[in-house]
Amino acid sequence: MPGITTRTRAALLSLLLLLPFVADAQSSQLPNVHILATGGTIASSSSGLVTAEELIEAVPGIERLARIVVEDFVSIGSSRMTPEIQFSLAQRINELFADDKLAGVVITHGTDSLEETAFFVDLLVADNRPVVFTAAQRPPSRVDTDGPRNLLNAILIAANPDSKNRGTLITLNDDIHAARYARKTHSTAVEAFQSTGAGKMGAIDQGRIYYAWTPSQRVFLSPEAIEPRVDLISLVAGSDGHLVRAAIESGARGIVMEVFGRGNVPPEVTEALQEANDANIVIVFTSRTGAGRVVLYPEFDHLQIVKGEGLDGLKARMLLIAALGQTTDPAKIQSYFTLLSGVTQ
Repeated sequence: MPGITTRTRAALLSLLLLLPFVADAQSSQLPNVHILATGGTIASSSSGLVTAEELIEAVPGIERLARIVVEDFVSIGSSRMTPEIQFSLAQRINELFADDKLAGVVITHGTDSLEETAFFVDLLVADNRPVVFTAAQRPPSRVDTDGPRNLLNAILIAANPDSKNRGTLITLNDDIHAARYARKTHSTAVEAFQSTGAGKMGAIDQGRIYYAWTPSQRVFLSPEAIEPRVDLISLVAGSDGHLVRAAIESGARGIVMEVFGRGNVPPEVTEALQEANDANIVIVFTSRTGAGRVVLYPEFDHLQIVKGEGLDGLKARMLLIAALGQTTDPAKIQSYFTLLSGVTQ
């Protein structure tokens, strides 16, 4: 791959010497891993985005970990990702898991919208085998590029049977995160992805995987189609409801509202939400703080509002996009959020 330096290759080869999972490259006992490439910094070069085949060629010794099949699914920067592409990606993963000999799937992705795509896949892929997203914060032209190491770790995770039943995973910087909790918290740092409210699921150290916990609650949806027209609106000082009305006028079928604190909304916005309710638009409240749960105060008793529980606005939007493909009933949609919250009955 253009931009991969001799120094970087040497560092990767040193890493491979630490891997306990070493096997004959010709062995039929190696697990099967399918890589779906979607673009992003991890696939960037001075001449544009490289193919999936070129991507794995940049990681010497990768064949020691698994028998790998590569596929160029799309080739875009993840700021151009859409719900339609994300839905197609989840469908493709479900198709791949029809092969019972497949150990796991690795997705290479840009970091801009990775947390949204990974969570969406977590909702739509029910197979217990691992789906592992990885990316890069530093391009291959950098001497300290993190892409090859992240890809190596992703394959290691996907090939390991102990990665089953953990949901969709994200790995960068030797960390392992659950898609349910992972958030990009920095624009450039290699440790940008953090698991807000839960802590990282695990880590990789000298080629070994260490898991700390397993998800207690997951939600699986199987819509035949999705509803991409879901808007995300964050309240600010002076919010007057005009963004809600703009969403109504532009044809939104769902609105995720990042409210103040625990559930505070200015009266002018509440009036606009009544108009959205009258237009049969499903409304979800989350906290604009990005953590903590909301409550529905008595002033909203006359409205049908879905509590987003502990989900941040980005993830609440992805859940609503998927849910609206199955139902428009706020009570049913509420049940998805409630189940995912892990609340005990």
